[in-house]
Order: sequence, then structure tokens, then C-alpha cells
Amino acid sequence: MRTFIFIALLILAPVMASFYGFIHDQITFSISEEFFTKFRFNHYDLPDSWHPRAKAGMIGIINAWKVGIPFGIILTAVGRIHQNTHKLLFYTIYAYLLTFLFSLIFSVIASYMPASAEILAVKHNLPENILDPVAFQRVEKINNFGYVGGIIGMLSGIGLHILLYKRDIKIEAKGTSAKS
Repeated sequence: MRTFIFIALLILAPVMASFYGFIHDQITFSISEEFFTKFRFNHYDLPDSWHPRAKAGMIGIINAWKVGIPFGIILTAVGRIHQNTHKLLFYTIYAYLLTFLFSLIFSVIASYMPASAEILAVKHNLPENILDPVAFQRVEKINNFGYVGGIIGMLSGIGLHILLYKRDIKIEAKGTSAKS
């Protein structure tokens, strides 16, 4: 049963990440359509017949599931410190949710950061004919901060596993000593 839970958690991580990526790119598409239509769409071979929002969602899924794999492997492997299969399952899901929460928080913080005048002055990195460079660069910043938040979230998830493991050991030790 433990092996089944381990494999299920490894599958769950990229599925959850795909869902997050889909929602994330729908939100960022609302901030800057140009980021997708003049930049992102050029990097993916998606059917022209698709609605731009469908393309943005698919790009979110494609990018996020790949990040979910290593995060899932690491958090699930660390979760194996819990001897109880029930704890392995639920504590690892908590660690996944913590990772997504940090990614979301960092993305939201980035969305409220003002655009630097120096960055706006340097348009050589932007695709041609960008009508709203502020929104375009805001979405770039949201994406980058989201990845940083995900890494910090994953590290926090590792810390959560360790913290819960130590807490459970203390609880078990108190329970055993009280019975003696």
C-alpha cells in the first residue's frame, strides 16, 4: 500500500502543478495578452484554430507539469521519513499545497511591484510592436517570481515534513513514557 501511495503522490504533483499553471496563465493572459500573442505563442506549436485563452492555458499546463515532477519527487521522497502511510500521504499533500501557496504569494507580490523606469527604458529585450510594455514586463516578473516562490515553497515543504516528523516522534515518546 505504501508503494501505491508513493506512486500516486508522484503522479499527483504534476497534475496539481498543471492545474496551477493553467489558472496562472489565464490570470497573466488577462494582464498582458501581448506576452502570449507576441512572445509565448511563438515558442509552442499549438493549432492556430485554438482560442488564445486555450493556447495560454495549454502553455501553462505544459510549463507547470514539468516543474511538478522534480518538486513531487523531492517532496515525496522526503515524506518517506514518516513511517505511517496515512501521514506520508497527508503531510506530502500539505507540502505540495505549501509549495503552491508560496508560488502564488510570490506571484501576487510581483504583480503589485512597480515597473522600474530603467527596465522600461531598455526595450531591446522585448518583442517588436509591444503596445503595453509595463503589462508585458509585469507578466514576466510574475512568472519569474512564481518560480522563485515555488522553490522556496518546496524548501518550506521539506521543512514541514521534518517539523511534523519531529513533532510526531515527541508525541509518540510522551505516549510511550506515560504508559510505562
